[in-house]
Amino acid sequence: MGPPASILEAVRANVNKIENYPEINSKTLKKLIAEKHGLAPEQVTVANGAAEMIYQLNKVLRPKQVMVIDPTFSEYQLAAESAGAEIKHFKLKSSANFMPDLENLKAELNRDLDLLFICNPNNPTAHLLKADELETVIQKAAENEIIVAVDEAFIDFLTEPGQYSTIKLLDSYDNLVILKSMTKLFAIPGLRLGYAVTNKDLSLELEAKRDPWSVNYFSQLAGEIIFSDNEEIVDYVKLSRKKIAVERKFLYQKLKEFENLKVYRPTSNYIFIDISATDYSSAELKQELVSSAILIRNCDSYQGLQDDYIRVAVKAREKNEILIEKLKSILG
Repeated sequence: MGPPASILEAVRANVNKIENYPEINSKTLKKLIAEKHGLAPEQVTVANGAAEMIYQLNKVLRPKQVMVIDPTFSEYQLAAESAGAEIKHFKLKSSANFMPDLENLKAELNRDLDLLFICNPNNPTAHLLKADELETVIQKAAENEIIVAVDEAFIDFLTEPGQYSTIKLLDSYDNLVILKSMTKLFAIPGLRLGYAVTNKDLSLELEAKRDPWSVNYFSQLAGEIIFSDNEEIVDYVKLSRKKIAVERKFLYQKLKEFENLKVYRPTSNYIFIDISATDYSSAELKQELVSSAILIRNCDSYQGLQDDYIRVAVKAREKNEILIEKLKSILG
């Protein structure tokens, strides 16, 4: 759909503001985010994308040992390693369709661990856990003094994100940090905008020890429009979720028709696929599609995945149909 028209118009109308510094600590946007989630502004840290908060969290906590649930977003491990942490891997099994065994995960939590990253829905597998399921993990982590960072970067693509978001648990668990992205659903990745919400003490420390001026004026402006809850933004979110749900179902069903593809049930705006039954590696298939100006994600760089997996984006119907037709010509 592209960015909301009001954001594009506001950026164009305020180009001259480039000569001014952005608002320090994004105070206006922080207040709007807090009001949206029923939190205090002191619980919110606005960031240059959710990735900044992944690194900032490691910078502030200085964890000795960090657990990541593989395969998942690589920045968790990279950020932890940049802070000198030892990485513990909880590996998802293809035989279980990459769904985490929460009882086994909880059994792995002990006082040697300092920080646990959970991506929900997970990137790239798209597995999704409800908030009450995650609460059992957060509770066990709290008993062992482990901070749990739940990355909800893709959760806003869900039709009913409230069933899955852990925002409602913040008042009950001081060891919970939630990472949010505002660039994906609203199609503004070039602006880089995200935020973290957690308890006041940790939030204030995240803010106090961060690099200055990381969020630019236009990102702040876009965020203020998004969280103003004006009619256009409300309609944009509803329409985006509706379109994505329709196209996600369409693309999933079409991909399932390929006998040599194992297509995992999608939950967000991408679909995870096992191509091991084809004659192609993920790199080879990606190159075949690039020649037709079609981009897919080769997943061989994810921890625990070989060159048998790809991730495709859910796009508009015309582009989804082009992808399907091209795959038919390649895979038969």
